[in-house]
Amino acid sequence: MMSVEPRHDGPAGGGAPALAVFYRRAAGLNRETDPRENTLHVDDRWVLTGRRTFGFGRAPAGVDIAVKLVDDSGTQDPAVPRLAGRIAAPDGRWTLTNHATGKTKIYLTAPGLYREIIKDSPGEVLVRTWQMVAIRASGGDIEHRFTLVIGGPGAGAGAVHAANMAGLWETGAPTTSSVGAPAWSHGDRRTLAAYCYPELHGLPPRVRERGAQTLLLLDRELTEASRKWLEKQLGRLRKDASARLGVDLQGERGTPEFIEYILANRGLLMDALRELDSRPTRKLQR
Repeated sequence: MMSVEPRHDGPAGGGAPALAVFYRRAAGLNRETDPRENTLHVDDRWVLTGRRTFGFGRAPAGVDIAVKLVDDSGTQDPAVPRLAGRIAAPDGRWTLTNHATGKTKIYLTAPGLYREIIKDSPGEVLVRTWQMVAIRASGGDIEHRFTLVIGGPGAGAGAVHAANMAGLWETGAPTTSSVGAPAWSHGDRRTLAAYCYPELHGLPPRVRERGAQTLLLLDRELTEASRKWLEKQLGRLRKDASARLGVDLQGERGTPEFIEYILANRGLLMDALRELDSRPTRKLQR
């Protein structure tokens, strides 16, 4: 895992808490099987004060810190507006605005949070301790991801997942379940953390083959026996959740609500998620 040291831009002050920004150009997403490679590494980073403005796009201008987004060839990404997004704290609160001239969307995500920011959207005040901002290139194979951490982590922070795992993961988005904590075993928690890995890390939504991804994260072979094992485990967990909520969560139709239920109890999965992040699969090690 790559370790990075955030760059400090500008003097202290400005009325807003410091904002740590971690950037990852996540590529190969249409073929991605293990999301950890793009989740646990960063390409650049900054620590901003409230007096600085931050912008990203193909050729951003009019901001203090301009991040140029490039395509696979290393040149300006033609699918990205000149200035796609801007982050500033004019009134002491960090705010995201979409400055695209076309239909480009900016995604603001975190566990239990999903916003699509379009050019006519009002400025989105960043209220979470940490969240992710992403813009998707044409075809969806590349996402430019910015993880934003308000008030930290400090200069000694490691890779981007430090923002997710340094306690901010819980305080930024607390458990919201209203039906009592489920009695998940350690194995159940690992299975559910793998099943909902993208959502637990606040990644933008996209079509995924959850079964294969879950088995890979659990370091299990993609065999018919493994698939049947996973189907049995998830069926049991869905049945328990259905009984607790009084709603049928079985099958594909019940998957969205089942994921919402897991996210509502995400505080129970923190250790399991850390474990998955600390054990890259053999595929990632090659």
